[in-house]
Amino acid sequence: MKAFVVDQYGTDATLTEKDVTLAETGHYDLRVRVTGTSLNPLDTKMFFGHVAATPTTGILQGDVTGEIIEIGSSVTTFSVGDHVIAFGGGLGERSGALGEEMLIPESMAVLKPAALRSEIAGCLPVIGLTAMEALKERAMVQHGMRLYVVGGTGGVGHLVVQLAKHYGCDVTASAANDEKANWLEGHGIQVHRYRDETSEALLERVAPDGFDVVIDTVGGDHLQESFVLAKERGKIISIATRTTQDLTQMHSKALTLEALFVALPLLKGKADEMRRQQEHLTEVAGLVADGTIELRIDSRVPRQVEALNEAYKTFDQHSHFGKVSVYDV
Repeated sequence: MKAFVVDQYGTDATLTEKDVTLAETGHYDLRVRVTGTSLNPLDTKMFFGHVAATPTTGILQGDVTGEIIEIGSSVTTFSVGDHVIAFGGGLGERSGALGEEMLIPESMAVLKPAALRSEIAGCLPVIGLTAMEALKERAMVQHGMRLYVVGGTGGVGHLVVQLAKHYGCDVTASAANDEKANWLEGHGIQVHRYRDETSEALLERVAPDGFDVVIDTVGGDHLQESFVLAKERGKIISIATRTTQDLTQMHSKALTLEALFVALPLLKGKADEMRRQQEHLTEVAGLVADGTIELRIDSRVPRQVEALNEAYKTFDQHSHFGKVSVYDV
C-alpha cells in the first residue's frame, strides 16, 4: 500500500511517500480502508521527536474513519463493510492513518453514525476522547459546575465548551479575536477576551470565588493564569504540560493539577481504559451526528507529500480555530 512515512523523527523529520506492507491482521484487529483522518498536536510532537510514543513504522496519525475490509479471527462486534471511527494507532507499534489502510483494535472502534460525513468523523476521535476524559473522568462534570476553558476555540477546546454546556455547566472560555468570541457567544459560552481583560477582572465579573475547574488546552504560561482563575482547592486539568512553571500559587490555594494524555490506554494496552474510551467516542459521535455538538474544521490539507510536510512543519506556528482535516485528492 501507499503510505507517507517518517524515516527519522526530530528537527529534520520529513514525510516520504513509499510502498509499504502493513502487518498481518491480528486476532482482535480491524483492517480499515482509510477514508478520513486529521492532524493533531500529538502527531506533530511525535514528528519532531518531542514525545516518546512515535510509531516504529513511521506512519503517523491516530484519527481515522474508514470501511472495514478484513476482520481478525476473534472479532465479534464488527463485520466487513462496516464504517467505523477510531483513535486506533499512529503510535508505538501501530501504524497510523497516513497509509491507505490501517489496523485498528476492535476495542477502540465504534460504528460511524450514518449522518456523520467522513471528513467530520475523521477529525473527531482524539479531540472527542480528550474532551470526554477531561469532563467525565477528571472534572467529574455535574450540573451547575463553573468551568473555565483556556483555548476555547481550539481543536479540543471547542468540543469541551460545547460538551460542558450540554452537561449543564456554567462555562467561560478565552478568545483571542472577535470571530472566536462571536462563535463562543453563539454557543452560549461566556467570553474572556484575555488580551483586553485581566484574570482578576474576569473573576470580579463572573466568578468572584474562582472557577471549580479550569481546563487548559494551551499550556505554557497560561498555566499561571489557571492558578489565578481556579478557586481554592479547585482543579486544573491540562493537556499541555511540557513547561516549567512556578507552583507557588498552586500550593497557596491547595489546587489539584492533573495532566491528561489521551494516548496512554492505546500505547500501554490498558484494556479497561480502552473500553471506556470506546464508550466516550460512541457518545460524542452521536452528539455530533445529531447536531447537538458542532465540529468545526479550520483548514484542509490534501494527502500529498508536499502539502503534508508543510502542514506538519507549520502546524505549531498557528492558532487553530477547530480542526485540521486531511483529505484525499
